Amino acid sequence: MRIPRALALCAAIALVVPRGALAEPADRTAEADARFRRGVELYGEADYIAALTEFRRAYALAPAYQVLFNVAGACYQLRDYACALRAFEKYLADGGARIAGDRRAEVERDIAVLRGRVATVALSTSAPGVEISVDDVPVGKTPLAEPLLLSAGRRRIVAEVPGRPAVLRVIEVAGGDHVQLRIELPEARALRAEGAGSPVASSSAQPSAPVDRAPRAAWSAPVLPWIATGTLAAGAAVTGVIALGASADLQAALDAFPGDARTIDRERKRTATLALTADLVAGAAVIAGGVSLVLTVVGGGPERGDGARAPSPSVRLVCTPSSLQLVGSF
Repeated sequence: MRIPRALALCAAIALVVPRGALAEPADRTAEADARFRRGVELYGEADYIAALTEFRRAYALAPAYQVLFNVAGACYQLRDYACALRAFEKYLADGGARIAGDRRAEVERDIAVLRGRVATVALSTSAPGVEISVDDVPVGKTPLAEPLLLSAGRRRIVAEVPGRPAVLRVIEVAGGDHVQLRIELPEARALRAEGAGSPVASSSAQPSAPVDRAPRAAWSAPVLPWIATGTLAAGAAVTGVIALGASADLQAALDAFPGDARTIDRERKRTATLALTADLVAGAAVIAGGVSLVLTVVGGGPERGDGARAPSPSVRLVCTPSSLQLVGSF
């Protein structure tokens, strides 16, 4: 295939486009020339997407047939064979006798190769005026004037009309295929009756496969037990610090000379009370932590047959004048 060698001549085309071919106002011609040369530069850097954009913009500003050769070359490098074929065919049609014989023969050979890499799709819809796009590129509204020319491979076709959901079809075509494709759009009144619909309805959607296991319930940690655990742990730490301070005060009273029996007795009782309180609160924190851990592992309770979840185990802290109790139901 001679396309790669022919594309090497793209840069030279910028130098041979006659000024008379760009019969447009001077400012448009200057912009078209600048964009064309930029496209040639980008093509040389293998940035084919940007190069194609510049070539198309240059052609829109000043439609010289020579630019179509570069458009075809960029499309080929992007593996968009349908685009390359259309551009080459228009290049020969618009250039006519102005194209040199050897160049025409070369392009005709390239066209013959490209025709083996495209397929035609005769597309129709159940309603007129439907906007059709292929691979996110709009191609027109139905009824289409001619069949779609698509590059071989998997193609994504979307049909859209105001007031109805878009319909998606994904087809796979091979070179030389001729495909008949009809897209049925849902009626607007049917949509109102259903009351809801997805924005894109795929006609190739498959029913969901049966699930051979029960749905897994969402996991959540019980919050309140862990809050109680944290509160008790913080209380134990604070009480322990105070008890250490009372112990220091007791030691200072014992070391004082002469000692005060009342002060020593008061500090001894205070230290013992605080130490006992710290031990009780710490023990309660340990118990609450264990309960919280169990509730976290168990979760929010077993799921009933109707999909609802059984009540979670409950736990509460009960303070009495002489003790601290953790009461729970499981």
